Amino acid sequence: MTLSGTLAFLGLAVLTMDVLGGVIATGVLLRGGRLRHLLTFWAGYTVVIVVATLVLHPLLDVLGRWLHPILHSNGAIGSVEVVAGLALGGFAVHQWRSARRPPLPREGPARRSAPARLALWPMLTAGVAFSATALADPAFTIAVGMAAQEEVLALRIGLLVLWNLVYQAPLVTLTVIAAIGKHERIVRRMADWFAARRRPLQSALAVVLALIALVVLSDGVLSLLGGHVPWLRQLLSLR
Repeated sequence: MTLSGTLAFLGLAVLTMDVLGGVIATGVLLRGGRLRHLLTFWAGYTVVIVVATLVLHPLLDVLGRWLHPILHSNGAIGSVEVVAGLALGGFAVHQWRSARRPPLPREGPARRSAPARLALWPMLTAGVAFSATALADPAFTIAVGMAAQEEVLALRIGLLVLWNLVYQAPLVTLTVIAAIGKHERIVRRMADWFAARRRPLQSALAVVLALIALVVLSDGVLSLLGGHVPWLRQLLSLR
């Protein structure tokens, strides 16, 4: 994979980063969870992702031959971008409206001082369920397709591992904090910091999503109206 392809590959992970894992990990740690709980959660996620990748890789080869005319059609890819742009715009509106809602009642010190006992099997099941957020993300399929273009198996595996670590950076960060052993104070401070700034942070996220939606939507419309090569097609053609 070339430098431009690698930057696009990792940039895709950054742009589509899954923050839900960090939210779940924060909740687990605030309820008395430990490193073993997060590792069990990771195990459930990893098993499904590995199996999905193994199945998806040959499937993309077959689909690539079938969809070759579509993947090389500016109009078809442009239509996909228009749909994606509208979806992102709708999500941005949802985030903006969520930021306007009053905050939920926060837990008191007594509730926090007596965390519930957590079992490992539910964490494993939760990790399996959480993997659906990645499988439903088109970025995951694109990442597998881009990594599949690398002929060296070890490098292909390394790229996909790196992509998932970047993609799940919030969850990785909380896992590292739990491994250090000072997660209780750090996580509580983080939770309090985000809770106090929920509205401006959600508003900023809504604005960023709206800008991305505008760019993607405009790119799709331009490709439908003229001979412009869609950004998504350029990304799929990177090596």
